[in-house]
Amino acid sequence: MRVFRSKKKLSAAIIGVAVIGTFAAVAFASTPFNFFPDTPLVTANFDNKVEQNSDRVKFQTKGQTDVRVQKVVIGAGGYSGWHHHPGVVIVAVASGALIFSHSDCSSTTYGPGQPAGAVFVEGGDDPVQASSAAGATSYVTYVAPDANPPVFRIEDDPPACATP
Repeated sequence: MRVFRSKKKLSAAIIGVAVIGTFAAVAFASTPFNFFPDTPLVTANFDNKVEQNSDRVKFQTKGQTDVRVQKVVIGAGGYSGWHHHPGVVIVAVASGALIFSHSDCSSTTYGPGQPAGAVFVEGGDDPVQASSAAGATSYVTYVAPDANPPVFRIEDDPPACATP
């Protein structure tokens, strides 16, 4: 009788571990893989509107604005998940190649030595996703409307053309 109870307890423990493992696998599968947004290097804000026009470059805000500079590392095979940013984002790819995909599932590859260059600008409400086959490191400057707390990223569902 004791042997039967021990086998029953062992079976229950094995089933419990399998269930927990399944939940963990689903949780990890639903989050972006190999995407490491490091701690922001700095977050600050413009308290008033800014109008700067110098050397054929124009920068303008219409009121208080939140600014963040952040290092983002995407490991080999990694991706950011579909998202968009309020305001404007400037991405400078320091190393590797970053594939930037749009909601129509077109994409452009950026990085040192890439035909499209190593820097790009994004903004708007359409979902985008960054990925890298071999890994990439970038430095990102976010310029967003003032919010408390600041909002620099909004998660989105994948577009219909994206494959799971």
